[in-house]
Amino acid sequence: MLGLLQRYILGELIRVFVLALVAITGIFVLAGVVQEASQQGLGPEQLLDIIPMLLPGTLPFTVPATVLFAVSVVYGRMAHDNELTAIKSAGLPLRLVLVPALLLGVLLSIGIYLLYREYIPHTHHRLRTTVFVEFERFIYARLKRDLCFNEPKVPLAIWVKDVQGRVLIGPTFKKRDAEGRDEIVGQALEAELEVDLVRGEIIAHLIQGTITKDDSMTYSFARESIPVPLPNHRENRQVRARERSDDEIVERRLVVRQELREALDMLDEVRRQPPEALAETAVPPEVHWRFRIDMLKRELGELNVELAMRPALAAGCLCFVLIGCPVAIWFQRRDYLSNFVTCFLPIVVINYPLMMLAIHLGKDGRLDPEVGVWLGNLVLGTVGLVLLRYVARH
Repeated sequence: MLGLLQRYILGELIRVFVLALVAITGIFVLAGVVQEASQQGLGPEQLLDIIPMLLPGTLPFTVPATVLFAVSVVYGRMAHDNELTAIKSAGLPLRLVLVPALLLGVLLSIGIYLLYREYIPHTHHRLRTTVFVEFERFIYARLKRDLCFNEPKVPLAIWVKDVQGRVLIGPTFKKRDAEGRDEIVGQALEAELEVDLVRGEIIAHLIQGTITKDDSMTYSFARESIPVPLPNHRENRQVRARERSDDEIVERRLVVRQELREALDMLDEVRRQPPEALAETAVPPEVHWRFRIDMLKRELGELNVELAMRPALAAGCLCFVLIGCPVAIWFQRRDYLSNFVTCFLPIVVINYPLMMLAIHLGKDGRLDPEVGVWLGNLVLGTVGLVLLRYVARH
């Protein structure tokens, strides 16, 4: 049971934490999401649909920084106002004052980890699949703004003279093949776009124009429809590691390991065969299987890193508390900005570089991610415990 003093400190921490989290989230939405969406030509309705699916994914990064801000403000003010000195003069050990911060850090770490197990990956998946539902409005918004739509990942380019509602005035269409070459070039008086999610296609309905195929055959038409496959359609695209729950990552990892063993066996078999026994293909068999092995190793590394990174990021809440409390008490500054910058400096110098290095090496298979992603937390927590012991004595 928490005493009166501890409940008071916990209430101050929660108050500052909630206010700071709302502010940081608001800044993120206004400065980041809205700006990016405006560059992509998304409208207000699309923003309202996308923002709720974006915010959960930011919590593992915003919550640790916010709890660090809360402890630096509260304990820095208490140290500056000599409240901690009065508490120690009353015969109370400093560790009792730190219990609320440690409790908050533990609870937030557990909460972030539980969200990261399934809910946050689910929102990532919904966000990526929702893009296809909004794809038609996205293209129309881009055409109204720029009078053209030409994305490298989309095998369709469109130029128009004007857009009136759903009608494209004077459009020019280019459909690309898998190698990026113009397969079909069409010009029309008017056109409309339709996205068929069942077939995974975007269909351009043209009225009165000409079409050129493969730079050779040209013909005129009164009405013509050009189907173009959607890039990375949700039925055939590869689901990324961040979109999978922990259980799904474990299952997928078993499948990838089995496929990797089979690919390695096939590569050994190809290497044992004489060159004249191999069929002549555009891509040599050895090159094909080596590419396949590299892709499987890369996916396996991403799965391993994602599975190890989630609890490490969640534990960052507690580690940030361990470093934030003693630093704020040590410097005894009432200014909240100075406190936060002082406490955040060790994290920028130690935690984040080690985390990024471990993620990079883990995806390449050069470092065990189970160990690497925890190095930053281990160093930060150790430094925090040493500083807590020093502050408690002095």
